[in-house]
Amino acid sequence: MKRNDLIIGGANELFPGSQTVIYVNKETSYGTNMHITGTNAMRTLSETFTGAEEREPRPDRSGSADHLERYRGRKSAEFEIQKLILPSGSVTTEPDDTHLWENLFGHVSVGATSVEYIQATAHTSSLTIRRGIRTGGGSGLAELQEHIRGAIVNGGEIAWGANGNNGLAQVTFRGQGKDYGYTGNTSIGSGYLTIPTGAGSMRLSNAKQMTVGSVITLAKDATSTLDTGGGSGILVDTVNYTNNIITFSETLTVTTSSGRVVKSYNPTETTAGSPLHARIGFLSLNGSTSKIDHLGGTISIEDNRSLLNEEVGYDSASRVLRNDRRNISFTLDFILKKDEVATLLGDMVANTADNIQINVGDQANKTMKIHMKKAEWDFTSLDVPEQEAVRISMSGRAYGTNGNDSLRVRFL
Repeated sequence: MKRNDLIIGGANELFPGSQTVIYVNKETSYGTNMHITGTNAMRTLSETFTGAEEREPRPDRSGSADHLERYRGRKSAEFEIQKLILPSGSVTTEPDDTHLWENLFGHVSVGATSVEYIQATAHTSSLTIRRGIRTGGGSGLAELQEHIRGAIVNGGEIAWGANGNNGLAQVTFRGQGKDYGYTGNTSIGSGYLTIPTGAGSMRLSNAKQMTVGSVITLAKDATSTLDTGGGSGILVDTVNYTNNIITFSETLTVTTSSGRVVKSYNPTETTAGSPLHARIGFLSLNGSTSKIDHLGGTISIEDNRSLLNEEVGYDSASRVLRNDRRNISFTLDFILKKDEVATLLGDMVANTADNIQINVGDQANKTMKIHMKKAEWDFTSLDVPEQEAVRISMSGRAYGTNGNDSLRVRFL
């Protein structure tokens, strides 16, 4: 292999992680693969997509000292997405990652003054999450995409200040999915002089570059103009790896023919929002106008929903279910000051619940407000260094008062 085959534009193009875009769309029913557009995109710091399928050696004995074969069981997937918290810049417009916030909490309320994420008891909505790596827009350049369908966000972490990303507020979403797929790069197979717009199927040069749920685009002609099936990609319904045939439901824009490029559809992102820095914000207790200085904090969310993936007749998860009550825990870091000893240590020792409100940012349309109505402190100790100021890292748990109100997040 020649050296120039290994650079972008060569026969074996590489996929730079720096050009990664995440796309999230809400499913119409559990496990239904969804199309994407640029408005489904968001910018991230990092993410992991992990697919799995049970593949175990047969447990029965044979006349051989070796295992002779294995069986296939159920599929599953897990994911984690870490990103900056980016309010949209408008109090009536949901942020780019709204589907992740809504799935974690259960409900979103868009009012005249804020976008608020509120907990729900038994929400069963699901997501299709795609990770695209873009190397360019022309049909001669490579595109890569992974996808997880039937995804739910059942855990997360909000961090800001010293606990955030270099002073910027960030959020981590994690959860489970029904299964995992990918999309690579190939071309329309030989022998096609004309593929009509309503074909519904085609043979590829290598169908192993696709899986069910792939979203692809085709080169319409030799000038690299792309056919996106109407603007949101061509969704692959089935893949036959024996004869290299895929099926789809979209109507092609124009007729096409053999040799045209087929690759993953990673539309140019349409995103909005600016980061929230720790230089702006405050913490208050029990509705007081007096603010307590703090260094930063972390809130961890465990919603204790999972996927039902054990019934006979299914090769992957079939629905969302709740296993237990949610857990909301938090950590807040302080440099201890004289006037705050009674407030912080006193409430900790007395096991007094506090109504905690935290604002990160204070500009209109660019503020996140975190509200824990009934927060109780764990017992902890001071950090007394040899020379610097005394610090205390206070942890605790947030409880509900009337149900589904242990934690709320608003963008205002």
